[in-house]
Amino acid sequence: MTVAGTTSEPGNADPIEVAFRDVPRAIGCLLLSLALLYIANYNVVARNGALFVILSLLTLVSLIFSHFYATVDCRPFLALRNCGIFCCFMKSLDMLFRHFQNDSLKWKLPNKKAKSPPLYQQAFWMTFELRYEDFTPNPVRLKIPAPFHEPTELLYHIIFYLAVAYGPVSQALPPVKAVKLLLQIYILWTAAHLPFRLSNTAPFFAPLYKADSLVDFWNGNVWHVAFQSPCQSIAYVPIQKVLKTIGIPKYLARGVGVVGAFTLMGIFHAYTGWSVMRNVVEGWTKIVGFFMMNGVATVFEDLIWGRRKSWIRAALAWVFEISVASWAVSGLEFPYEVWLVHDPKFCHVTVF
Repeated sequence: MTVAGTTSEPGNADPIEVAFRDVPRAIGCLLLSLALLYIANYNVVARNGALFVILSLLTLVSLIFSHFYATVDCRPFLALRNCGIFCCFMKSLDMLFRHFQNDSLKWKLPNKKAKSPPLYQQAFWMTFELRYEDFTPNPVRLKIPAPFHEPTELLYHIIFYLAVAYGPVSQALPPVKAVKLLLQIYILWTAAHLPFRLSNTAPFFAPLYKADSLVDFWNGNVWHVAFQSPCQSIAYVPIQKVLKTIGIPKYLARGVGVVGAFTLMGIFHAYTGWSVMRNVVEGWTKIVGFFMMNGVATVFEDLIWGRRKSWIRAALAWVFEISVASWAVSGLEFPYEVWLVHDPKFCHVTVF
């Protein structure tokens, strides 16, 4: 059976040839979109508003074109292409929404006498920074629990992962798969970010085991908030404003805005991973549902507990998180082992 988003049936072709046949075209399309995004951001910092809007719209059109034209007949590579398309799409929309919300990002100077870097450099960091740490207003709010030594914590999480992955517990259990995927994301993102992180740049994660609530887990204190800015500008702020305008109470509008931001993240993850889903409809339902349920649960947890800390709150949060994650991972065919090929039809080619 052909996986959705690909064009060929499994066969006996050379896996290297299949894997890289379409990649140059996909990379070319993404680089074109990225170049348009960079030029648009340059016009933001240069205060050329009209040209920025035109270039941003061209960027969005280029990304939509890439989705249909830059096809990749290999599921893992297609997932990477989808991630690149959606990341650029969210960045472009984020800048557009901030522009029309009069909340454009500005370079953050250490003091009033400091000189701003050249515009091309500002545009570069605006394009490639995930959390806009060099800009203001910066939506990232991090309260890293002390003591915190990131390389040591990375080692702890690797050891824990190995214990779960190669221990006596059954690997077929959904909670085991959920915990492994959680740890894999932490390990890969942290390992990739750590060598390039400057001393004044916040780490992507705090220790996962120190999360004492759903709010604490998702608000940037523990889990990464790489896409908090687009979630805020594209979903949270507009939803709140619309609901308040029609007379919805502030606390309810805020709650719906939070759920909207989680839903946007669900769509991002589902779009990125649809090529590796066993069943596309089921996969989309479970991934988007996972984020929506976390959004609703976070709102209700905050409503019930407020700022109070309790071991009961922490226990309930982890039970909920692992339970919902266990339900969600059953909709995926891959990648429980994200650094290994466990799919006998990798790129639609029989490799073992």
